[in-house]
Amino acid sequence: MSSDDAKNDVMSIEERRRKIGECYDQYEIVQEIVLDCELKGALAKGKKWMETFRPEMVWRLAGDVEGKRVLDIGCQYGVFSLYLAEKGAQVTGMDISPRWIARCQREACVKFPDKEFNFLSGDAQELPFEDESFDVVVCSEVIEHVDHPGNVLSEINRVLAPGGVLVLSTPNTKSYYVKLWQVLKYVLPMKQIKAMVMKLLSVSMDDAYLRVRQQLPEERLGEFDREIEKLKAMAKELQLEDDDEEINEHIREFSNDELELLLDLMGFAVEKRTGFPVFPTYYFLTLRMLIRERFVKVKDDSWWRYHSSPFVYFRAVKRQPALFHT
Repeated sequence: MSSDDAKNDVMSIEERRRKIGECYDQYEIVQEIVLDCELKGALAKGKKWMETFRPEMVWRLAGDVEGKRVLDIGCQYGVFSLYLAEKGAQVTGMDISPRWIARCQREACVKFPDKEFNFLSGDAQELPFEDESFDVVVCSEVIEHVDHPGNVLSEINRVLAPGGVLVLSTPNTKSYYVKLWQVLKYVLPMKQIKAMVMKLLSVSMDDAYLRVRQQLPEERLGEFDREIEKLKAMAKELQLEDDDEEINEHIREFSNDELELLLDLMGFAVEKRTGFPVFPTYYFLTLRMLIRERFVKVKDDSWWRYHSSPFVYFRAVKRQPALFHT
């Protein structure tokens, strides 16, 4: 390969990363419209479920964060960052979207006016930090959105202090729920599956945007529709679509076994495994949250959740340098 060809390849990678950043900026615009409206019913319960259960689980996997330097990669609007700050961590939040970072800064100023935060925009594949800068790194649902997930884990290894903790989560392609859904799709036409679920659950199975749209104030509907169309166009250009031509932000996905192997290659030893039970508990949130608040607390390590949940969570400790560095 000539030097000019190599330069063109590098430029194409840089251009793609720039466009992915712009796409997530656009996604933030859509999400912010939703976050700023008052959700009701299952959507409101789902938001509460996501913003209470997940950060508590991350904190329990991370361990005692009092006084520790914590990096939250892909922080979005700061759910994990603010929760860990409340537990005494010195938090740095990073996201590829400058708009998410701006919202994090606003949220932090309101909730913790006397506490220092460091929020910045950056690419998880090239972390802008010195070696061994952090004691804990949280990387939740990020590596499925990047072209080179190995680079992300290599960079996390580099910025973690020896013995530092990584809390990592990503969708799990070997989830029992995912396998059941794949079997249903193979056996039954999609229309029959949707009709069956609608009958059983008495809920609309229209796409999430339509369900959200129904709860938006009238004056924001036009804005929401325009921003969705922009997002779809950006996703199409980046080929972030599934077979039904719906937006799919996942560039690649992992089974729990594949992810453990990758973590091992990148110098990490997995200590705990669990999962985030999105489905089918989403459709029984009232009962689930009542049981959780009254009787059950998050378990540090759950074999069933690790194998069944669509999202797998790991606590991994840095044992040695990564096999390769970016």
